[in-house]
This record gives sequence, structure tokens and C-alpha cells, in this order.
Amino acid sequence: MSGEPLIEVFSAAWMSEYARLWNAEQTMVRELSRQRFSAAVGYGFPDQPDPQGLLVVVRGNAEWAGSYDGRELDWDLRAAAPDWTHWLSQGFELPRLLLAVGNQRLQIRRGDHRRILRKPPLVSALLRAFALMPEVRR
Repeated sequence: MSGEPLIEVFSAAWMSEYARLWNAEQTMVRELSRQRFSAAVGYGFPDQPDPQGLLVVVRGNAEWAGSYDGRELDWDLRAAAPDWTHWLSQGFELPRLLLAVGNQRLQIRRGDHRRILRKPPLVSALLRAFALMPEVRR
């Protein structure tokens, strides 16, 4: 850790840095492009009416990131702040992620995670996308 302060999770600045890291991960971007993955993904907390952050992915590339702007989402991922904090400090692994989804600590309010689980290359790429989250710093 660089000693730099963490920026507020899912803020516009956090989302922008996440998009930068996403696009720098060329192996992941290429695989998502091969899988034709495009989505508007919202990130936030279950006690809020809307997600806080938004990432727009077009054929694997993060094309836009910032505060949620009201658009229709393909994915809406929610978890309590202590859970996000824990995962962002400990990292994401497939068993932890599946357990979080199974016990609804990670709520998928919108999106078809079962379809993704049937495509191992997509699972691997999206796990890498989650693994990038703890790297977001300012």
C-alpha cells in the first residue's frame, strides 16, 4: 500500500480510477470483447434507492464511469458498506463471491449471473474485474 488515502468507494473519482484500471487489464478486456460483453453496471448499497457508481462497458472496454445517472442498468450489484469494505481489503475469489451471492450479502438486483457462470472464459474475466477493485487508490 502506497500510504495514499483511499477515495470514497463508488464515488465518481473511484469509478473513474476503476475504469482506468479495467482498461489497463488488456487480457481481461480482450476476453470480454471476444465474449461480446457490454453492460451498464451499477454498484452500491442495499439501503439506497439507486446505485452510487456506474460503469459502462462496451465490448469489454470501460467506456464511461462515474456517479449513477439514472440510466437503465444491465447489472445492479449491491452490498452493505461493511461487506464492500471487507471485500475491498481482502480481495475477491470465486468461492467468496459465490458464497456472497448465495447468502445475498452481494445482491444482484439486476443481471443474469447464471448465464455468466455457464461461460468459464467470462467467469475468469469478470473475476479479474472484481479483483481490480481493491487496487483502486488515489
